[in-house]
Amino acid sequence: MGTSAPTSVKVKASAPNPVEAKGKGEVKKGHQPSPKAGRVWPWKTLLGLTLILAELWLNTGIIWGVFMLLWVIMGISSGQTYILEILQRREHPILFWFTIHLWLLFAAFFFMSNQHIYAFCLAVIAKLGAVFG
Repeated sequence: MGTSAPTSVKVKASAPNPVEAKGKGEVKKGHQPSPKAGRVWPWKTLLGLTLILAELWLNTGIIWGVFMLLWVIMGISSGQTYILEILQRREHPILFWFTIHLWLLFAAFFFMSNQHIYAFCLAVIAKLGAVFG
């Protein structure tokens, strides 16, 4: 007694050709689309690379602090962060929050290592002490 395939399943003989797109950006059958067609420039990456180059040139530490704060904000909002691999908040909450706090500590270090920001923070603390003390 042989087994037969279920009658409710229908299999097409050939898969659709992905190049045969309809509508916007229509491509003729048999032609490959341009590699640049439909690509969006990764402007955030380009901005980040430009900021890294500016930081290397200026050597202030401020931009590294900004990057760390951005990683904290993006990590908390997305629920994942990266240190050589993806850390999900729901899978490894202690390690996730430890990493987020580490980024915050690094950001504070980079901001406070700049003499102008450090002097500003001391002035703000002194004024707050005068107001509340």
